[in-house]
Amino acid sequence: MINRNTFGEFLRRARLEAGYGLRTFAVTVGLQPSNLSNIERGKISPPQKADRLKVIAETLGFEEGSKNRQRLFDLAADYKKGAIPPDVKEVAAKMKGIPVLLRTIDNKRLSAKQLRELTDYVNKHF
Repeated sequence: MINRNTFGEFLRRARLEAGYGLRTFAVTVGLQPSNLSNIERGKISPPQKADRLKVIAETLGFEEGSKNRQRLFDLAADYKKGAIPPDVKEVAAKMKGIPVLLRTIDNKRLSAKQLRELTDYVNKHF
């Protein structure tokens, strides 16, 4: 997994590792080169729409469910206080049980460790 603290840093490193120049990558993912440059330098916020982030992820070769793909979406959401990553919003919109699950987790006051254990359990058994 590529380790960077901001969306722009992460995107720039991933773009370079994938062998893309700024202009070529920008055109490929449907951005103006100047906007991509400003995103990478943290001058403007990253895209927030799931469709645009999916194109970026696919262009970088981040497979669905990969840590890099999740990190891309999570870092994009970090720019908006309280925002939910766009890919998570899509899942929540499709599955009626998600609000119940989230309220249950909140009501039980699960710790970060307990959430990791729950995630491990789901990954192992489903």
